[in-house]
Amino acid sequence: MTTADVVGKVTDKTGSGVPRAKVTLTNLDTNIARQVTTNETGDYVVNLLPNGRYSVRVEAAGFKAFGVPELVLATGDRTRVDAPLEVGALTETVEVRAEAAALQTDSSTLGTAITGRLVQDLPLNGRNYIQLAQIVTGVSSGPGNGLATGTRPDDRRLNSSFSVNGQDPIGNNNMIDGMDNNERVIGTIGVRPSIDAIQEFKVQTNLYSAEVSRTSAGVVNILTKSGGNAFHGTLFEFLRNDKLDGNSNYNFTGGAQLPRQEFRQNQYGGSLGGPIKKDKTFFFADYEGLKIRQGTPITAVVPTAKQRIGDFSENCTSGFNSAGTCNTASQQLVVANATGTAPAGAVPFNRLDLAPYKGVLDPIALKIAALYPLHAR
Repeated sequence: MTTADVVGKVTDKTGSGVPRAKVTLTNLDTNIARQVTTNETGDYVVNLLPNGRYSVRVEAAGFKAFGVPELVLATGDRTRVDAPLEVGALTETVEVRAEAAALQTDSSTLGTAITGRLVQDLPLNGRNYIQLAQIVTGVSSGPGNGLATGTRPDDRRLNSSFSVNGQDPIGNNNMIDGMDNNERVIGTIGVRPSIDAIQEFKVQTNLYSAEVSRTSAGVVNILTKSGGNAFHGTLFEFLRNDKLDGNSNYNFTGGAQLPRQEFRQNQYGGSLGGPIKKDKTFFFADYEGLKIRQGTPITAVVPTAKQRIGDFSENCTSGFNSAGTCNTASQQLVVANATGTAPAGAVPFNRLDLAPYKGVLDPIALKIAALYPLHAR
């Protein structure tokens, strides 16, 4: 699941196979070459090639050399490169610059590889690479209440829920560099690399090869980047700020629109790759950080200045009767006037130190009420 194959047939102008022809594939980034020879019928196969850019050169005595200057291999590819040789000197070269065929007849696996600049340039909200899977035919976002939606208290990471051919998202097989990447507790993804660290994103939806197991749905394999003979890297930051946002249409309370709530999101990082020893050893490293500071509006009833000291006369909106009680039975939360006399059921706020009112207002409740902002009526 992390490599590709190149197969082909070397023939002369009559279509007969050319045996013992030399086929060389060279990685254009690392300059590492693989070499094989054709069999008696002119066929060859080169297995276990890391994904990337390659050049192909075919040489045989008595024929012009055949070359493909650049061939891009994705994970799981089994690309056919046939080489029809022309009679001539070996110092002459026939170069073919045609694109590789979209349909690979040497493999029956159904899948899509998203490679190179597509991984970097496709718009992804929050740089969530799972959205790459959702653009593949047969793949859709998972249910809103799924295990990997990012809304569970035990997993607040970005949404990683996707359904392949209508199957439950928990049936997907997630891999990274060909290794198991399935979180075992709630069935989501384990390691989630930065977009800048992904070389290729491969989604298989049907007819998996024999090396794939543990799935009734889809297979997602992430190939991370590696270094090359040239230093290369990235540096980025994505910013969201409430100062640049409009107010929400739903940010209302009591018929009035509230101020914009604080929102600061910084997503930043970088990557660097290059050689340790040219043509031999390479390195690649990356980092990504995410900080979110967000204010959440809460609508609540807070005590007024009178209610803080036990005066609930404001709750009587229907007026008082001659007995000093509220005209509406459901609004009997009234209190005494300044003289200390009180109607039945009312609490004289200035006589709380006397029986039978002593201790009516709990001191702890008074301290809690003081924590609320003053609500002006």
